[in-house]
Amino acid sequence: MTKKYSQLLKKMKEKGKVAIAFSGGIDSTLVAYAAKQAGIDALLITLTSPLFPSYDAKKAKEIARELGIRHIFISHSLDANIAKNDVKRCYYCKMHEAKIWKEVAKKNGFNIVADGANFDDLKDERRPGTKASSKEGIWHPLAEVKITKEDVRNIAKKIGLKIWNKPSNACLASRIAYGEEITEKKLQMVEEAENFLRNISPQIRVRLHRSIARIEVPVEKMNKVLKAKKEIVAHLKKLGFVYITLDLEGYRSGSMHEEMMGLEKI
Repeated sequence: MTKKYSQLLKKMKEKGKVAIAFSGGIDSTLVAYAAKQAGIDALLITLTSPLFPSYDAKKAKEIARELGIRHIFISHSLDANIAKNDVKRCYYCKMHEAKIWKEVAKKNGFNIVADGANFDDLKDERRPGTKASSKEGIWHPLAEVKITKEDVRNIAKKIGLKIWNKPSNACLASRIAYGEEITEKKLQMVEEAENFLRNISPQIRVRLHRSIARIEVPVEKMNKVLKAKKEIVAHLKKLGFVYITLDLEGYRSGSMHEEMMGLEKI
């Protein structure tokens, strides 16, 4: 057991009772596992909306069942401030979600809501959502004991969490270019495209630029995409994409920010 994880358990015990914003990702799963190991009363809250992939919702349910922690799903609609998709989208989204987490937690007898934000997230300027949740009083236990993203995976592996190497994911809104309105139809197109491509690589992104699908996979998986290009093109066109492209830079987190940074330099 690492020093940081021991500190995390201590913090959990001090709180005594915690509701956890649970996506089923490695970060929130580590927080949930720590709450379980600390022996405190915990409640997992998963918010579902058109932004949250159904694949991830299914996995969250499975993980919660394995952990043996009470788990509830709360459905909410696509907020207008999020749908307009400007650079503050993540801030509005997390603010909206944080209010729901707190409301649900309070109804179930919990005064503290924790999330899976890690120490790196607090320093990442591309994650304004973390600032929004902090403003709403959401507790970041991983960040508080300075657990980084790398620490999360190392700790998860040491304590035996099966998803220690699960690829990171983000809401489906991150697949749509800034300034382009987010609709349920577009989100559905992206989700179905990624589900189709997931057998090629678990780490897959289909970015939507108007009618263009920009596929991101790790560089070493590109040949698999090219070998299946006929099937991929046919399926994605059927979903509504007009142009199907493969990003030669490969998969990378937050690539939609690159366009915004490029425009700022012009």
